[in-house]
Amino acid sequence: MSSEISDAIFLAAVYLGVVYSTRILETWWPIADVPGSEFRDDWLAVIVSIGLENLLAPIAAISVGIIASYTGLGWIKLPTEGYWWYASLAFVVVALDLYKYTFHRLQHAIPFLWAMHSFHHSANALTFITAGRHFWLERVLSDAFLPILAILFRVPPDMAIAAGFIFFVPDACAHLNVRIPLGRFVTWINNPQWHRIHHSVHPEHRDKNFAAFFPLLDILFGTAWVPKPDEYPATGLVPAERVDIINSVIWPIRHLRHGESKNELG
Repeated sequence: MSSEISDAIFLAAVYLGVVYSTRILETWWPIADVPGSEFRDDWLAVIVSIGLENLLAPIAAISVGIIASYTGLGWIKLPTEGYWWYASLAFVVVALDLYKYTFHRLQHAIPFLWAMHSFHHSANALTFITAGRHFWLERVLSDAFLPILAILFRVPPDMAIAAGFIFFVPDACAHLNVRIPLGRFVTWINNPQWHRIHHSVHPEHRDKNFAAFFPLLDILFGTAWVPKPDEYPATGLVPAERVDIINSVIWPIRHLRHGESKNELG
Protein backbone atom coordinates (compact mmCIF):
# COMPACT_ATOMS: atom_id res chain seq x y z
CA MET A 1 0.00 0.00 0.00
CA SER A 2 1.49 3.37 -1.03
CA SER A 3 2.18 6.06 1.54
CA GLU A 4 -0.36 8.35 -0.15
CA ILE A 5 -3.14 5.80 0.32
CA SER A 6 -2.04 5.13 3.90
CA ASP A 7 -2.08 8.86 4.66
CA ALA A 8 -5.51 9.23 3.08
CA ILE A 9 -6.90 6.35 5.13
CA PHE A 10 -5.36 7.77 8.30
CA LEU A 11 -6.81 11.25 7.68
CA ALA A 12 -10.22 9.77 6.86
CA ALA A 13 -10.14 7.74 10.09
CA VAL A 14 -9.19 10.82 12.12
CA TYR A 15 -11.95 12.87 10.49
CA LEU A 16 -14.59 10.21 11.10
CA GLY A 17 -13.40 9.90 14.69
CA VAL A 18 -13.79 13.65 15.19
CA VAL A 19 -17.25 13.58 13.58
CA TYR A 20 -18.35 10.70 15.81
CA SER A 21 -17.01 12.42 18.93
CA THR A 22 -18.79 15.67 18.10
CA ARG A 23 -22.03 13.79 17.50
CA ILE A 24 -21.78 12.40 21.03
CA LEU A 25 -21.27 15.92 22.41
CA GLU A 26 -24.18 17.22 20.34
CA THR A 27 -26.38 14.46 21.73
CA TRP A 28 -25.41 15.05 25.36
CA TRP A 29 -25.44 18.89 25.49
CA PRO A 30 -27.41 20.14 22.47
CA ILE A 31 -28.34 23.75 21.84
CA ALA A 32 -31.41 22.61 19.89
CA ASP A 33 -32.97 19.40 18.64
CA VAL A 34 -31.79 18.55 15.11
CA PRO A 35 -34.17 16.45 12.98
CA GLY A 36 -32.56 13.52 11.20
CA SER A 37 -33.58 15.07 7.87
CA GLU A 38 -31.48 18.17 8.58
CA PHE A 39 -28.46 16.06 9.51
CA ARG A 40 -28.86 14.11 6.25
CA ASP A 41 -29.14 17.38 4.32
CA ASP A 42 -25.81 18.51 5.76
CA TRP A 43 -24.10 15.26 4.78
CA LEU A 44 -25.57 15.38 1.28
CA ALA A 45 -24.44 18.97 0.78
CA VAL A 46 -20.93 18.25 2.07
CA ILE A 47 -20.49 15.15 -0.11
CA VAL A 48 -21.58 17.01 -3.26
CA SER A 49 -19.40 19.99 -2.37
CA ILE A 50 -16.24 17.99 -1.67
CA GLY A 51 -16.73 15.84 -4.75
CA LEU A 52 -17.10 18.76 -7.17
CA GLU A 53 -14.36 20.79 -5.48
CA ASN A 54 -11.87 17.96 -5.92
CA LEU A 55 -13.00 17.40 -9.49
CA LEU A 56 -12.29 21.05 -10.34
CA ALA A 57 -9.18 21.41 -8.17
CA PRO A 58 -6.78 21.07 -11.15
CA ILE A 59 -8.46 24.04 -12.86
CA ALA A 60 -8.07 26.13 -9.70
CA ALA A 61 -4.40 25.09 -9.50
CA ILE A 62 -3.83 26.17 -13.10
CA SER A 63 -5.41 29.55 -12.34
CA VAL A 64 -3.20 30.03 -9.28
CA GLY A 65 -0.16 29.11 -11.37
CA ILE A 66 -1.05 31.70 -14.01
CA ILE A 67 -1.59 34.41 -11.38
CA ALA A 68 1.67 33.47 -9.64
CA SER A 69 3.58 33.67 -12.92
CA TYR A 70 2.59 37.34 -13.17
CA THR A 71 2.70 38.39 -9.54
CA GLY A 72 5.16 35.99 -7.98
CA LEU A 73 4.59 34.39 -4.58
CA GLY A 74 5.88 35.21 -1.12
CA TRP A 75 6.76 38.86 -1.56
CA ILE A 76 7.46 39.16 2.16
CA LYS A 77 9.60 36.52 3.85
CA LEU A 78 8.55 36.02 7.43
CA PRO A 79 11.36 35.46 9.97
CA THR A 80 11.48 31.90 11.29
CA GLU A 81 14.65 31.79 13.38
CA GLY A 82 14.16 30.83 17.02
CA TYR A 83 11.29 32.60 18.75
CA TRP A 84 10.60 34.59 15.59
CA TRP A 85 8.85 31.47 14.25
CA TYR A 86 6.14 31.84 16.90
CA ALA A 87 5.81 35.58 16.28
CA SER A 88 5.43 34.92 12.56
CA LEU A 89 2.85 32.21 13.27
CA ALA A 90 0.82 34.66 15.36
CA PHE A 91 1.05 37.20 12.53
CA VAL A 92 -0.15 34.61 9.99
CA VAL A 93 -3.12 33.69 12.19
CA VAL A 94 -4.16 37.34 12.57
CA ALA A 95 -3.64 38.05 8.85
CA LEU A 96 -5.65 34.97 7.89
CA ASP A 97 -8.44 35.93 10.26
CA LEU A 98 -8.57 39.45 8.81
CA TYR A 99 -8.65 38.03 5.28
CA LYS A 100 -11.45 35.61 6.19
CA TYR A 101 -13.40 38.37 7.92
CA THR A 102 -13.09 40.71 4.92
CA PHE A 103 -14.03 38.05 2.37
CA HIS A 104 -16.93 36.90 4.54
CA ARG A 105 -18.35 40.42 4.62
CA LEU A 106 -18.04 40.62 0.83
CA GLN A 107 -19.95 37.35 0.56
CA HIS A 108 -22.88 39.03 2.31
CA ALA A 109 -22.58 42.37 0.49
CA ILE A 110 -22.10 41.33 -3.17
CA PRO A 111 -25.17 39.65 -4.72
CA PHE A 112 -23.10 37.29 -6.90
CA LEU A 113 -21.18 36.01 -3.88
CA TRP A 114 -24.28 35.86 -1.66
CA ALA A 115 -26.05 33.75 -4.28
CA MET A 116 -23.46 31.07 -3.53
CA HIS A 117 -22.83 31.74 0.16
CA SER A 118 -26.55 31.53 0.95
CA PHE A 119 -26.18 27.78 0.41
CA HIS A 120 -24.21 27.64 3.66
CA HIS A 121 -26.84 29.74 5.42
CA SER A 122 -29.65 27.50 4.19
CA ALA A 123 -28.88 25.10 7.04
CA ASN A 124 -32.00 25.12 9.20
CA ALA A 125 -30.05 23.46 12.00
CA LEU A 126 -26.35 23.77 12.83
CA THR A 127 -24.07 20.81 13.51
CA PHE A 128 -20.36 20.15 13.24
CA ILE A 129 -20.91 19.00 9.64
CA THR A 130 -22.40 22.39 8.69
CA ALA A 131 -18.88 23.83 8.67
CA GLY A 132 -18.26 21.92 5.43
CA ARG A 133 -21.60 22.86 3.87
CA HIS A 134 -20.54 25.34 1.17
CA PHE A 135 -21.51 25.71 -2.46
CA TRP A 136 -18.81 23.93 -4.46
CA LEU A 137 -18.10 26.80 -6.89
CA GLU A 138 -17.60 29.25 -4.04
CA ARG A 139 -14.43 27.59 -2.81
CA VAL A 140 -13.14 26.81 -6.29
CA LEU A 141 -13.34 30.50 -7.26
CA SER A 142 -11.81 31.58 -3.96
CA ASP A 143 -8.88 29.19 -4.37
CA ALA A 144 -8.45 30.01 -8.05
CA PHE A 145 -8.55 33.80 -7.99
CA LEU A 146 -7.83 34.93 -4.44
CA PRO A 147 -4.44 33.47 -3.40
CA ILE A 148 -3.75 36.80 -1.69
CA LEU A 149 -1.89 35.56 1.38
CA ALA A 150 0.28 33.24 -0.72
CA ILE A 151 1.23 36.20 -2.91
CA LEU A 152 2.01 38.48 0.02
CA PHE A 153 3.79 36.17 2.46
CA ARG A 154 6.29 33.33 2.20
CA VAL A 155 4.99 30.92 4.82
CA PRO A 156 6.94 27.71 5.56
CA PRO A 157 4.90 24.50 5.22
CA ASP A 158 5.13 23.66 8.93
CA MET A 159 3.84 27.12 9.82
CA ALA A 160 0.96 26.81 7.34
CA ILE A 161 -0.01 23.47 8.90
CA ALA A 162 0.18 24.93 12.41
CA ALA A 163 -1.99 27.91 11.41
CA GLY A 164 -4.56 25.58 9.84
CA PHE A 165 -4.70 23.48 13.00
CA ILE A 166 -5.08 26.56 15.21
CA PHE A 167 -7.99 27.74 13.06
CA PHE A 168 -9.69 24.35 13.12
CA VAL A 169 -11.00 24.58 16.68
CA PRO A 170 -12.74 27.99 16.58
CA ASP A 171 -13.62 28.03 12.87
CA ALA A 172 -14.76 24.46 12.20
CA CYS A 173 -16.24 23.94 15.65
CA ALA A 174 -18.22 27.20 15.56
CA HIS A 175 -21.17 25.29 14.09
CA LEU A 176 -21.29 22.69 16.85
CA ASN A 177 -24.74 22.07 18.27
CA VAL A 178 -23.23 22.08 21.75
CA ARG A 179 -24.17 24.45 24.56
CA ILE A 180 -20.89 25.83 25.91
CA PRO A 181 -21.50 28.50 28.59
CA LEU A 182 -18.56 30.89 28.19
CA GLY A 183 -20.04 33.85 30.05
CA ARG A 184 -17.87 36.95 29.74
CA PHE A 185 -15.36 34.99 27.64
CA VAL A 186 -17.81 34.63 24.74
CA THR A 187 -16.06 37.54 22.98
CA TRP A 188 -12.57 36.08 23.28
CA ILE A 189 -12.65 33.40 20.60
CA ASN A 190 -15.20 32.23 18.04
CA ASN A 191 -17.58 29.65 19.49
CA PRO A 192 -20.97 28.02 18.77
CA GLN A 193 -23.03 30.69 20.53
CA TRP A 194 -21.18 33.60 18.91
CA HIS A 195 -21.43 32.14 15.41
CA ARG A 196 -25.04 31.02 15.85
CA ILE A 197 -26.00 34.70 15.93
CA HIS A 198 -24.50 34.99 12.44
CA HIS A 199 -26.84 32.23 11.18
CA SER A 200 -29.88 33.60 13.01
CA VAL A 201 -33.25 34.11 11.30
CA HIS A 202 -33.91 37.28 13.33
CA PRO A 203 -33.52 40.59 11.43
CA GLU A 204 -31.61 42.24 14.28
CA HIS A 205 -28.87 39.61 13.92
CA ARG A 206 -28.41 40.14 10.19
CA ASP A 207 -24.79 40.74 9.13
CA LYS A 208 -23.41 40.24 12.63
CA ASN A 209 -20.55 38.13 14.04
CA PHE A 210 -18.52 37.43 10.89
CA ALA A 211 -15.21 36.60 12.60
CA ALA A 212 -13.68 33.18 12.03
CA PHE A 213 -11.27 33.31 14.98
CA PHE A 214 -11.21 36.56 16.96
CA PRO A 215 -14.59 38.23 17.74
CA LEU A 216 -12.47 41.32 18.40
CA LEU A 217 -12.64 42.00 14.64
CA ASP A 218 -16.43 42.20 14.85
CA ILE A 219 -16.13 44.55 17.81
CA LEU A 220 -13.59 46.78 16.03
CA PHE A 221 -15.58 47.00 12.78
CA GLY A 222 -19.03 47.38 14.31
CA THR A 223 -20.48 43.99 13.36
CA ALA A 224 -20.59 42.44 16.84
CA TRP A 225 -23.72 41.18 18.57
CA VAL A 226 -22.78 39.97 22.03
CA PRO A 227 -25.29 37.23 22.85
CA LYS A 228 -27.09 37.09 26.17
CA PRO A 229 -26.32 33.99 28.28
CA ASP A 230 -29.36 32.06 26.98
CA GLU A 231 -29.55 33.60 23.49
CA TYR A 232 -29.53 30.73 20.99
CA PRO A 233 -31.75 31.79 18.04
CA ALA A 234 -33.23 29.61 15.32
CA THR A 235 -31.11 29.47 12.16
CA GLY A 236 -31.54 29.32 8.39
CA LEU A 237 -32.89 31.42 5.53
CA VAL A 238 -36.17 33.32 5.51
CA PRO A 239 -38.20 31.67 4.10
CA ALA A 240 -36.63 28.32 4.97
CA GLU A 241 -35.40 26.04 2.17
CA ARG A 242 -34.51 22.36 2.07
CA VAL A 243 -31.54 21.11 0.08
CA ASP A 244 -31.76 18.24 -2.38
CA ILE A 245 -29.00 16.83 -4.55
CA ILE A 246 -29.96 18.94 -7.59
CA ASN A 247 -30.03 22.18 -5.59
CA SER A 248 -26.63 21.27 -4.15
CA VAL A 249 -25.27 21.48 -7.69
CA ILE A 250 -27.24 24.44 -9.10
CA TRP A 251 -27.99 26.42 -5.93
CA PRO A 252 -27.56 30.02 -7.28
CA ILE A 253 -30.01 29.33 -10.13
CA ARG A 254 -32.27 26.85 -8.32
CA HIS A 255 -35.34 29.10 -8.57
CA LEU A 256 -35.32 28.71 -12.35
CA ARG A 257 -36.41 25.09 -11.85
CA HIS A 258 -39.91 26.25 -10.95
CA GLY A 259 -39.87 29.86 -12.06
CA GLU A 260 -39.78 30.93 -8.42
CA SER A 261 -38.52 34.11 -6.82
CA LYS A 262 -37.24 34.02 -3.25
CA ASN A 263 -36.58 36.84 -0.82
CA GLU A 264 -33.74 35.34 1.20
CA LEU A 265 -32.41 36.67 4.45
CA GLY A 266 -28.86 37.81 3.76
